[in-house]
Amino acid sequence: MKNNRIVKTLAIAAISSLTLLAGASQANSWGNHSSHFATPYAPHSPDYANFSPASYDHDASRGFKPREASHLIDSRQQTQIDKIMHGLRIGSLSQREVRKLVHEQKEIEQLQRDFLADRHLSRNEWAELDQRLDRAARNIRSEKRDSNWR
Repeated sequence: MKNNRIVKTLAIAAISSLTLLAGASQANSWGNHSSHFATPYAPHSPDYANFSPASYDHDASRGFKPREASHLIDSRQQTQIDKIMHGLRIGSLSQREVRKLVHEQKEIEQLQRDFLADRHLSRNEWAELDQRLDRAARNIRSEKRDSNWR
């Protein structure tokens, strides 16, 4: 009787852990797809200096391919989230500032989702996301450098 209960408990634990692992493997990782794409966001590299949406657009009539454009945006967002978390860890950002900056990132993520609903990203949509990410980067830099007492 006791062995039967142990076997059932172990079986339930195994099934539960497999279920959790399956869900985690399907989760989006904020654009950590660097092994799949050859064009990561690197603003200081010589290749990025010559980058323009038109030069990256493989099918000019339809706009960006969503996966590639999404990767560029996701990698920039991941960099910005990393900067926010670093600022929180070292104390250059307060909890209130972090909430505001993370909310801005979530708005950009939602806008990206809305733009990609038709599975295409036009030049104008890409430019809008790029401007929002530039503004978010300026906000992060500004909040990290202000002299608020923590």
